[in-house]
Amino acid sequence: MKRRMAVSALIIVMSICTVAYASDRTKRRGACDRSSRQELLSQLPADKEMLFHQTMREARAKGAAIREQIRTLREEIKNILVADQFDEALFRGKKKSLEALLSQTHANREEAIVTLAKQFTADERKILAELIPSKPGRHRHPR
Repeated sequence: MKRRMAVSALIIVMSICTVAYASDRTKRRGACDRSSRQELLSQLPADKEMLFHQTMREARAKGAAIREQIRTLREEIKNILVADQFDEALFRGKKKSLEALLSQTHANREEAIVTLAKQFTADERKILAELIPSKPGRHRHPR
């Protein structure tokens, strides 16, 4: 009887902890969460919201070819690392190319933000600052 009570209590406690942890995880998502992004965007006037979407869409379109090159380079770097003979010069060359492409994607994003900031008022720029992820490349899968 005591064993059954102990096992039942343990299961209940673990279930409660799991639910508490899961609900806490959803609250910490911040600006990466789609609903909070939509709330921020809805605070902008309709024309500025459309300008935001259009400008960011154009920035993503510019980066589409670059992203494909980045994928290819990462695969090549991986193949260099797992090859029987490690070629340091080739590895360093590919790594520099990768860094240049990543810098170019960041520059495209920054240019889009500058374009928007020039056209937004001070209050609208506060909203824009909230929409921009604080860590580049980390906005997709928050942890």
